[in-house]
Amino acid sequence: MNEMSTLNRDNSLTDFFRRDINAQQLLNHKGISIISILMTYRCPAACAHCIFESNPQNKTHLDMDIARKVVEAASRQSPPPVLGFSGGEAFVRYKEMRELAAFGQSLGMPSEVISSSAWATSRSQAKEKLLDLRSVGFEAYCTSVDEFHIPFIKPEKMRWALQGARDAGLDARINVQVSSERSARAKSDIISRLSEILSIPESEVAEFEINPLITTPVGRARKEVTEFYYDDSKDMREGCPMATEIVTISPKGLLYPCCGMVVGEDPEKAGLFIQDNLQDKSVDEIAEMLDALKEDLFFKLLQYFGPYRILQELKRRDPSIEISDHYVGSCDVCLEFTSQEQIADATCELLADLGEVLNQRAGMELTA
Repeated sequence: MNEMSTLNRDNSLTDFFRRDINAQQLLNHKGISIISILMTYRCPAACAHCIFESNPQNKTHLDMDIARKVVEAASRQSPPPVLGFSGGEAFVRYKEMRELAAFGQSLGMPSEVISSSAWATSRSQAKEKLLDLRSVGFEAYCTSVDEFHIPFIKPEKMRWALQGARDAGLDARINVQVSSERSARAKSDIISRLSEILSIPESEVAEFEINPLITTPVGRARKEVTEFYYDDSKDMREGCPMATEIVTISPKGLLYPCCGMVVGEDPEKAGLFIQDNLQDKSVDEIAEMLDALKEDLFFKLLQYFGPYRILQELKRRDPSIEISDHYVGSCDVCLEFTSQEQIADATCELLADLGEVLNQRAGMELTA
């Protein structure tokens, strides 16, 4: 494992909480950009890094009634968000995914999908299938190409799917997992490795959008990944732009105002990050939940300050709280809120205190 990096400490959050908290700065009413729909936890692969520990035997899948209600509720946002399908492997629920995308298209929402590409049997077959998805509003196709996926998915399937996506007129994207300093190379080196795996020229690889993703110690990675990449230069004090802007629906019907690693945690431990269970909720109730996310204090703090600075404030309030001094990224920091009951409880106390301050300040602003 790489040598751990020590993070810079930051005290500005404490001062902000004490003197300068401003209701309007936090409650900025920014909208949802993507509704991430996890169709199933089933997947033909069982990758070592998988946050959901997906595998061919796990057949947990999203109830279609819940999914349709979410799509209809989300369409009331202005502008309506993109529908992002994933899993597991979304293509094992192809019929249902296509139906939801067509419904979303009728309500003004485009779609995109992340897939392992296990379904591809040739370039022409991939083009035909993706043309079918394009007809119901799909605009982008993304597949994962890295050392975690190739033990399970033949590289030619990834190549056929990417080329088929481009042939079908979709944006074609590649996700690449980064788990070590060796894999976190310059873009030219990543392109070279992808060219080798996919057996296509580097010039062709460069035509695809390439997204390096840092592997986080969560899910199966906690047990099966032994090396993680800790970037000494990364500033952990940044806010999280994804909180409330990307909303995830899990195959269990749980609503997360987040796209990160906490979605793979045991729901009993991830309560801070779960907005609600959508079972038996009406379209109107779900629409109200999505609107309420724009004013959710916890997620606005994550968006504005980021999880690391919140942890620093919790530790200032209670020095007995112990946190790590190294993280691979902000998603890793958020796992502190799910792995330690003391931190979750302290966060609830902090939110209660800040809620009072915000209410007082908001009242002063209204009467000023």
